[in-house]
Amino acid sequence: MSRISDPRYGVLLTIPGLILLFLLILFPLFYLFYVSFLRYDNIHPIIFYGFKNYEYVVGDRLFLPTLIRTIIFCLGSTALTIAMGLVLALCLNRITKLSTLFRSAMILCWAVPVVLSGFIWRWMFNPAYGVIPDILMKLHLTSEPLNIFYDPFTSMIGVIFSYSWINIPFITILILARLQSIPTNLYDAAKIDGADTLHIFKYISLPLAKDSILVGTFIIAMFSFRTIDSIISMTPQGGIGKSTYVLGYYLLDYLTRVFNFGVSAAVGVIILTVSVSIGIMLIRYMVK
Repeated sequence: MSRISDPRYGVLLTIPGLILLFLLILFPLFYLFYVSFLRYDNIHPIIFYGFKNYEYVVGDRLFLPTLIRTIIFCLGSTALTIAMGLVLALCLNRITKLSTLFRSAMILCWAVPVVLSGFIWRWMFNPAYGVIPDILMKLHLTSEPLNIFYDPFTSMIGVIFSYSWINIPFITILILARLQSIPTNLYDAAKIDGADTLHIFKYISLPLAKDSILVGTFIIAMFSFRTIDSIISMTPQGGIGKSTYVLGYYLLDYLTRVFNFGVSAAVGVIILTVSVSIGIMLIRYMVK
């Protein structure tokens, strides 16, 4: 027992984990920052470049429109995911019979890889054989097969739907867990006082589930800002007119097409900085 309680023995046991942490996370992170300060374009000799890679990225005419598209995608997918997750959580919270079956069925799409989600939605939106254009025509909502890929606005909506579909189950379970922890006597008291469903949601469910909703918002925003998985599979090359060309795509092009590792590392640092900033806001909120 004395050996187990010895602090030096505890430090010794953490060394393998710290080494693994350094090799898998810290070393690639430090190397990313290091490369971002180099002129590493596979043309000129590799030298220290200072902040010139960052200056090039910020001054590039493609950067600002790409950043705006990334923010639109991030806000759109986050808003849709939270809204649908909240609605589904409220519905599942009221189901008493076969509740386990409904929850299991709802969470199945969470197991689908994000890239595969893009392919699925691309097939469903295909104007030649997609199920969505066919349904819209049969309902007489469109006179011809809808092709979202020919319009920049609808292309962005399509990739937002594709990415949100994967994340909705996670948010639903997160909010549902909080809803089910609310004491039932609060609802009973509200019903006795004459409160309807809308007032119960506004004054009981929503305030008490606010923490889970905000945590989910930060998490989805952080991951959606950097994702390109479903975008690549759904709209190759960024879609028509680069309508879905986000920062992740911008980084990938400089990495695999231009082979300018210095610039791509600088873009990676920018994406990482924004994602970490969102994560810091989440941590600050949770420790309050």
